[in-house]
Amino acid sequence: MCDTTVDPDSVAAASAEADAVATLHELNAHYVRAFAESDIAWYSEHLSDDFVCTLADGRRINKNEFLQRNAEGPGVTNVSYDEIDVRPLGATAVVHGVTHFTCDGMSASTRYTDVWQLRAGHWRAVAAQLTSLAKT
Repeated sequence: MCDTTVDPDSVAAASAEADAVATLHELNAHYVRAFAESDIAWYSEHLSDDFVCTLADGRRINKNEFLQRNAEGPGVTNVSYDEIDVRPLGATAVVHGVTHFTCDGMSASTRYTDVWQLRAGHWRAVAAQLTSLAKT
């Protein structure tokens, strides 16, 4: 005879992971929107104080430098994103994606990896890595 008992802990864990994935997809959408609109207030609230971003040229900047750069405006238009992969890993999550934009009349794309951590009940971005994609 088969045991069809559902483990409540497994159901709760699956539900929590699904909630985290949905929340992180929403945060990712806002992260890209904040870039396109230079929404420094959103970044100030959602980046951890110890946030570090590695730019496509290899330079590392902290939260304050990130905010300053974004306050100057994106310098790009037609921003979109795709290839989103959200991977919750307990109280940490990795989000991969690609942004597409127009810069100086040319189409360009950047692959990104953002690391999020659940702190005091709120997801905060703690790190970002940007890599320019070769034009095809």
